[in-house]
Amino acid sequence: MPTFEQITVILKSLLNITLISEIIPLIFCIFFYKKVVYKKLKVFFVYAISQAIFSVVCYIIIYYLNSFSNYIFILRVHLIVEYLIISLFLFNIFNNRVIKNIIILLLPFFILYNIIDFVEFGNSKFGSLPTLIEFIIFIVFIIFYFFERMRSNDYVFIYNKTHFWIFVGLFVYFSGNFFYILLIEYSKKYATSDIKNQLTIIYCIVTITKNLFLGFSLFASEEQVGESRDEILYPKDLNLDTFTPNNIN
Repeated sequence: MPTFEQITVILKSLLNITLISEIIPLIFCIFFYKKVVYKKLKVFFVYAISQAIFSVVCYIIIYYLNSFSNYIFILRVHLIVEYLIISLFLFNIFNNRVIKNIIILLLPFFILYNIIDFVEFGNSKFGSLPTLIEFIIFIVFIIFYFFERMRSNDYVFIYNKTHFWIFVGLFVYFSGNFFYILLIEYSKKYATSDIKNQLTIIYCIVTITKNLFLGFSLFASEEQVGESRDEILYPKDLNLDTFTPNNIN
């Protein structure tokens, strides 16, 4: 059986690896920079940059400044920035006008709630509720995206799309850490150190998996701007009503 000190060292190393893994999407974006020519992928590039900056700043605050209040402040800023960028990414993915309007309408409410939470608690505490709200919103949007894709004509080809794998990674992250936060938040009085360690390991695995999905998503392709799968498969002037075996030539 490993000692308490050994377990602490292992968990600390795993958390460091998790923090460093936030740079993976940015590394792949730089490596596949020529693919980042579409608006939605440019937004994803901005998201990758923000995650990398967040990980570096957190590392400096935790290991050099050792400032809890600054760490809480960075978490609050990161939450709002992440919400804004992913909302913009969703806005560029969805074609449904109603969904686009919902994304826009939710923005001021989410920001306002975070401002109220900051006024109430400041940098002394960062509650789980703002993060849970963000996760729920994005989980619902991503599920709707998958549902919408399955109903479309190009669902067979969706696995070849970069944004599909980005959504897979984000869904793994939001859904996995949603339950992680719930368990951490509502089992504080009952959870043993072993349970807390297991939850920490789950958090690390989920976050690293998310970053790997986001990074490797760039190996997939992305359709041309304004081009749909139907346009690729079927000529616009094809008239099936007049088609006969005799006019193949």
